[in-house]
Amino acid sequence: MRTICTLLMLSIFSQTFAQSTRLYKGTINNTFKITLYLQGLDEGTHADPIIGSYKYDSMKDYILLNGYRNNDGNISLVEMSSANFTGTFLGTIDKQRIVGKWVSADQKKTYVFDLKEIALSREQLNNFQKAIKDKADEFRNY
Repeated sequence: MRTICTLLMLSIFSQTFAQSTRLYKGTINNTFKITLYLQGLDEGTHADPIIGSYKYDSMKDYILLNGYRNNDGNISLVEMSSANFTGTFLGTIDKQRIVGKWVSADQKKTYVFDLKEIALSREQLNNFQKAIKDKADEFRNY
């Protein structure tokens, strides 16, 4: 009985873990490889905020993301690599993909982006969640 309860709890946690967090890999401008993590996509209403972070695969620093999606599958993510926002992802999200355009804060640069959902490991989850907390703490000090 104890084993069955443990397996049931593990199953429930695994489903929640899979539904509330997602990891994507892809490119900006078909050139810059990135990995992007989002949480909150499957929770509550579409008006609930999405938080996340991303990093260029060739760099070690993470960039904080805050945004929303609507009922039509459109998503808007504002990036903050400093206390001011530095760019925006505007796109469409479906079951396993986000596509759209990235626009710099001054609107002088616009690049297409294409991201595909990939499996999220526990280590990646911990790294991205730590990055979100660290960036939020950093910006709180400004």
